[in-house]
Amino acid sequence: MLSRADDMGVVGAICNATSPADWGRIIELTQKYAGLYGCIGVHPWHIAGLAPGWNDKMHEMLRQFPTLMVGEVGLDKNHPDMPVQESVFISQMKIAGDLGRPIFVHCVGAWDRVLHILKNYRGARPRALIAHAFAGSRDIMERLGTEYGFYFSYSPDILNDNRTRLVDTVRETPIERILIESDAATPDIVPDVLRRVAEIKSIAVADVADIVYKNTIRIIRNGQIA
Repeated sequence: MLSRADDMGVVGAICNATSPADWGRIIELTQKYAGLYGCIGVHPWHIAGLAPGWNDKMHEMLRQFPTLMVGEVGLDKNHPDMPVQESVFISQMKIAGDLGRPIFVHCVGAWDRVLHILKNYRGARPRALIAHAFAGSRDIMERLGTEYGFYFSYSPDILNDNRTRLVDTVRETPIERILIESDAATPDIVPDVLRRVAEIKSIAVADVADIVYKNTIRIIRNGQIA
């Protein structure tokens, strides 16, 4: 997969975990492959049956591996136990804040709850907040960006011509806040997503590639571009 990505001009990737069962594998992969950066966390689809002390284990693994980030975490209205989802999300946001790590936020149909949590959260802020596969409205994007400094990662969803609201959101997203991703697809799709962002923003593809690269490096390296 990484070889195919390299052939397509993708020089690096961020790989998110979804449950504690993934964490060791994520660390193994990031140590084996240059240019692969890892995140560990508990996705809202996988909150059931979390072992006691899962958050302490996550904190310790992040402490041991300073390049690890937090993700993929968040809320999903299509899955049960929203109060538990919120509690797990808040715990992970606190871990990210305490350790100064970026956090990748999954959200489906619950941006109102995420905004409520952010408004009332009193802990240390994560180093960066990234809306994974963002498909929200322009208004939500503007609030997340203005009030909380979010980055917005756009997925192959933007290739769908019927997603007119999403296209409008991309158009209005500040270019210095845009990331791109394959989501569940193969790396072959990443250049297509990049070209679509360039088309929507009316910016040269090479310029968008350079900006997205710098945005990503800024998140990974705490603002340092090299």
